[in-house]
Amino acid sequence: MTLETIIEALFWIDTIAATVWIFLTVIMFWILYQLYGLEGKQHPIFKFGVFLLVLVWLYPIYTFLFNQLEVGMAGNLLTLWATIYYMLKLKKLPFKKYFLLLPQIIWLLIASFYVGCLLAEKYLIA
Repeated sequence: MTLETIIEALFWIDTIAATVWIFLTVIMFWILYQLYGLEGKQHPIFKFGVFLLVLVWLYPIYTFLFNQLEVGMAGNLLTLWATIYYMLKLKKLPFKKYFLLLPQIIWLLIASFYVGCLLAEKYLIA
């Protein structure tokens, strides 16, 4: 299987990205709502959840403005780290819905693999 074949097989990621992020944003809002009821908005984990939500919303802006795969990969990896960190912090609370962040982690891994393939094509084949 060639790199070009892999990229072609993953092309669907571009077409559904906005829909996926809307779905994931709804999940993050629900988690924040539940966390707010449990811990209040002054809790550091609540604040980090808001930071993560803003980070996710900014992704289309900075990737569009810079239009570079490298920026997209950096954004993916930062968001992946922030999501895992947030999930681990949520796991320590009585709020046991931290697993709802798993779809976001899976999506970020798939998207990062796709962008990694595009970067490999850009630098290795060009």
